[in-house]
Amino acid sequence: MRSERTNPDSRNFGLRSRDMGKAGLNALKEGMKSFQSIATIHDRWSVFSAWIKSEQGIKDMRDIEKAHLVAYAAHLNDRYERGEIAPSTAQNYLSAVNRVMEIARGDRQVRVDPVSEGGLPKRSGIATGDRSVSEAAHNAAMGATSERLGALLELQRNFGLRFEESAKLDAARALREAEKTGSVSIKDGTKGGRARTVPITNDAQVSALQRAAAIQDGRSMIPAEQNYREFRQEAYREIGRHPVNFHGERHHYAQTRYRDLLGAECPVKAGIKHGRAHHEYLAKELGVSVAHARMLDLEIRSEVARELGHGRIDVTNSYLG
Repeated sequence: MRSERTNPDSRNFGLRSRDMGKAGLNALKEGMKSFQSIATIHDRWSVFSAWIKSEQGIKDMRDIEKAHLVAYAAHLNDRYERGEIAPSTAQNYLSAVNRVMEIARGDRQVRVDPVSEGGLPKRSGIATGDRSVSEAAHNAAMGATSERLGALLELQRNFGLRFEESAKLDAARALREAEKTGSVSIKDGTKGGRARTVPITNDAQVSALQRAAAIQDGRSMIPAEQNYREFRQEAYREIGRHPVNFHGERHHYAQTRYRDLLGAECPVKAGIKHGRAHHEYLAKELGVSVAHARMLDLEIRSEVARELGHGRIDVTNSYLG
């Protein structure tokens, strides 16, 4: 227990190592009995400690905040979307960090629920609950966050952008392109460098670009005096104080776009299970056969996947159900 350590307020909470990876192992030995579980969780903790040292510049467990865990969840989500890890693996990685931090700190102040707070997909990979940011939560965040972060939330919500894509967007260029071609090319910050085009279908998208372009003071939404890493750290620290997350805005885009394209709700919005039950719902709503509804569903999922930059429809299923 923390209270029994010689210097619990010293570096790494007094866990007898200046190295976070080894300090995490000592925490697990202190708080757990199963050697097999200790080894497994330590392996996952080591991945996190390497990531936070490299990406966030943190070398002491005392400096780890909840916002860092939210950022790590977003990193795991990106790895899942690239097909590098399964949904269950992503959850296990984050749960390991929660466990180590709980033992090290002696409380549960720095932990993130993998699904409800971290935005990670369900272990099945198919969403069963709505993880989009509601209109009320979005509006509340817009009224409480900085002007620049609010602009990013608007871009993510109206164009389905990942955080990095919204941060690296040249909004002024995108606004000119939207007015000229009726679409916006997303190039910078995309996964695997795969560019994509998002169509302009409503006035809210143009307003979001105008808002962002008015704030932009360089060639992207990153402040001129900061680099991307510095800006990301600041943004995740700020968003951690509000009941919204960046990925939830992207979920909103996916679900809204599905409804607009098909004329009926996706499973998580309709409150219906993925598969046959949803196809029967679509058939009734659209006045078509179940077979035709299944074909339309697949067609629209493919389009939403393309607009989100997903390489696989099963990733999109973690947004739509």
